[in-house]
Amino acid sequence: MEEKNKTKHIIVMVICIILYLIMYLLMGPLLPDSLRNYVGIGSVIQIAIATILVVTNRKRGFIAGCALNGFAALMALMGYLRGQVTALQGVAIDIIAILMLYVIYYFLERSENQRAELSRQYEQIMDANRLMQEKDEALRTLAYHDRQSGLYNIHYMREQIEQLSQKQTPFALIYIDMDNFKGINDTFGPKTGDAAMKIYAERLSGYCGNRYLCARTSDEFCILMNGEQTEADVLNMIEQLRRLFGEPVSVQGANLAMTASYGIVVHPRDGKTADTLLDSAIMAVYNAKANGKDRPCFFSQA
Repeated sequence: MEEKNKTKHIIVMVICIILYLIMYLLMGPLLPDSLRNYVGIGSVIQIAIATILVVTNRKRGFIAGCALNGFAALMALMGYLRGQVTALQGVAIDIIAILMLYVIYYFLERSENQRAELSRQYEQIMDANRLMQEKDEALRTLAYHDRQSGLYNIHYMREQIEQLSQKQTPFALIYIDMDNFKGINDTFGPKTGDAAMKIYAERLSGYCGNRYLCARTSDEFCILMNGEQTEADVLNMIEQLRRLFGEPVSVQGANLAMTASYGIVVHPRDGKTADTLLDSAIMAVYNAKANGKDRPCFFSQA
């Protein structure tokens, strides 16, 4: 596109030069004496052509316009020296035309430079804004995601619970605590335990997908079931989770089979704030563990 515009401007410049020379010949040596009174009109047309040269071709046009008017001024000066008194007027007109072309060229270049500077500043602002957005996104990722598993963390889960509570939206919250996880860390080491938790987190993320919000809180997980949920709906999900967690994992040569305990709360029955609901879910988990582990327990005020 730029090459096409450049070619077009060169064509315009060539046409303008030809027209200028034609006007110079018609208004100069070829002009009959009876039409000498119209020389001024010809000079105006020549200046207009030179102006078009500058506007369309900038530096090249300015040089060409100055060269044409300089040539015309030189010819007029030679005519004056030969005794043509009226030729002195042509010299003055051509010099004024060159000065005018310079003024036009100067302000066009200044305007172009200002536009380029504004464009550069705009790009810098856009780059800075993009970097700020990327940093904000990175900070948000750090603030709301668990680094090890990639799942949302408890801060994000608490925020979502609070938003749903304020909208009075019904939902169920399942708090999942792995049974005897401390024994795995003590027996095989923390690295093995972390690797196992990462595998379970990937399984949980794959199971929940876009249907349910899941998060990791240290060695526990949370699942939020948005909307009205019956006890049968929740228990059906927990049976699927038991199969998911019950499938053994192989980590660093160790085959691990784990179970989990599940604490369930329902909004708004069991609480209306995130802190209340999470505390109640943890209490339900403790009750599930106290009654044999590997089982669900619905929170009850009793």
